[in-house]
Amino acid sequence: MANFTMELRKVCEYYGRDTVESWFMDYNLQDYLTNEQIKQITADGVWSKEKLARMIVDHYYMREIGLETPALFKHYAKVKMQEIMEEKLLEIYTKFLKYDPLSSVDYTEEFRREINSEGEGESNSNSKNNAENLNIINDTPQTKITKQDLDTGAYASTVGQGETSSEAEDKTTTNNKNKTIETYTHSMKGDNGVIVTNQYLVREFRELAKNFNQEIIEELNPLFMGIY
Repeated sequence: MANFTMELRKVCEYYGRDTVESWFMDYNLQDYLTNEQIKQITADGVWSKEKLARMIVDHYYMREIGLETPALFKHYAKVKMQEIMEEKLLEIYTKFLKYDPLSSVDYTEEFRREINSEGEGESNSNSKNNAENLNIINDTPQTKITKQDLDTGAYASTVGQGETSSEAEDKTTTNNKNKTIETYTHSMKGDNGVIVTNQYLVREFRELAKNFNQEIIEELNPLFMGIY
């Protein structure tokens, strides 16, 4: 094996493996993703900065660093990781971490119906009352005096006669308007149990994460010597 600089394992022995792995974690997820997106891509430990850094060091452990000193290597490892992760983190999120790996069905159906009802009614009542009264007083009665006697001029001391008439009309109109709104929402989320299983979805989910990590590792190749 050619020997031009130092193998990464020697750098790990000198600085400590944890320190070397930290060089490949020197980027902020918040610079590229929202807090909600970060929570999604790190859920259940499927992907993490620590796991990726460990894979990078394992992959290049026996390779020589491609710079004259570990200090230069540290600097360019940081710069290269920031450049890569600016692209890859969004790609990781949008391609496979937006969905629930345990769910093959996720939809919501909403139904809304509006019912308008209108009613109108009318009631009428009429009443009419006619009354007639006749009052005859005879101070010296001899015979019975009737209304016909008065018409012919028969004697009477006092005669009182009157007529009353009344009429009333009552009309009532009603108008009712009602509105009824019915809302129905049906949601379904989970495994439909027909096309795929939860085990298959988890396996596919982890395989996608592994593939992204491998792409990132390959892009770090320029940091190491090409002869080994």
